[in-house]
Amino acid sequence: MIAGTIGVLFSIPGQTVGVSVFTDYLIESLQLSRDALSMAYLIGTVGSSLILTYAGKIYDKNGARFTAMIAASALAITLFLFSYSNPITTSLAKATGIGFSTVSFITLSILFFFLRFSGQGVLSLTSRNLIMKWFDQKRGLANSISSAFQSFGFAVSPLFIALLIGNFSWTEAYQILGMLTVLFLIFAFIFYRDNPEECGLVPDGKINNSLKKNKNTSLNKKQYTLAEARKTWVFWVFALSLSFNAFFITGFTFNVVSVFESCGYSEQKALAVFVPASIISIITALVGNIISDYVKLQKLLFVFLIGCLLSTLGVAILHYEIGYYVLILGNGIMGGLFSVLAAISWPRFFGRQHLGAISGLSMSLIVFSSAIAPLFFSRIFTLTQSYNLAGIIGTVAVLILLLFAIKAKNPQLQ
Repeated sequence: MIAGTIGVLFSIPGQTVGVSVFTDYLIESLQLSRDALSMAYLIGTVGSSLILTYAGKIYDKNGARFTAMIAASALAITLFLFSYSNPITTSLAKATGIGFSTVSFITLSILFFFLRFSGQGVLSLTSRNLIMKWFDQKRGLANSISSAFQSFGFAVSPLFIALLIGNFSWTEAYQILGMLTVLFLIFAFIFYRDNPEECGLVPDGKINNSLKKNKNTSLNKKQYTLAEARKTWVFWVFALSLSFNAFFITGFTFNVVSVFESCGYSEQKALAVFVPASIISIITALVGNIISDYVKLQKLLFVFLIGCLLSTLGVAILHYEIGYYVLILGNGIMGGLFSVLAAISWPRFFGRQHLGAISGLSMSLIVFSSAIAPLFFSRIFTLTQSYNLAGIIGTVAVLILLLFAIKAKNPQLQ
């Protein structure tokens, strides 16, 4: 559990929260507009989402240690390349005779592809699945402890990266992150183990004889293949719900200052929204993970979608003061339960044998959704000079998902 949690935290440089701190430095150094940088980010992220399912299959075949080490190696190399992105671009522009901005756009698109694929995609997927494979009846409890540390780590990481940049420079900050990732590679080699069975153990540390006849235990589960999981209603309802969260929260976060300024709020008011939302998110994640061991995940999905509904409504009515508080509550609920549903749903519904491929497809949808969100929000603002329409469209989408969720039953119980 500790090893998997550390792995998720080391994926931060490839996550949106890690990339955003470097945005202005990349724009200035590589002579790109903000729109061009966003487009390079979109291209790299969408490209990575298209092959995450195959990465999941590699994880199923080779296990957590091998996959995490490969992902960490690729992430470390990419971080070092980011630190040299300006001289690399300069050399390529001189050698090819192509304009500097054009070469920098192509270079960043490629670097974003490897950054998002290795960090946000494979390393995050592998580390979360590592924890899920080691627990069954206590999966929610383990995930609650892990999620608390993950939430704290993600919350303070921008400050940590900003501190590195302030004390050194943005290029040296990338190099330091790269060296830390190399250290994690060694850590993964020592501590990562794919499942308890290969170590002569069982999930949760022991078999409780009273649970042997329980269909929810790993002893009795049908082990769904990716093809079989894709044919179930519950997979698509849960995957699309998680993808909507990634879509909406990424679009909102990328444009957060503009969203609030369009409704007459200050930048300080805009950034202050994350603090109370994080507190609600941590509490929701702790409670949600613990009770997930005892309740149907469909019920948690309903609460999660209600949180999504509050978030979209908050954006739609943000010009009213109550919209601010509705948005905070919604972001907190859906952010907290996202970590629960994204980790626990797939092993409970489909077993552990093909967990990498199944969660990989879900991750592909999540990453793809997060990639297109910033452009969606910015285009709506360009056309309407407001983000209200984004909130309205999001509200309609959540209501449809709520209707679909009525039939989202656990296939193991059918």
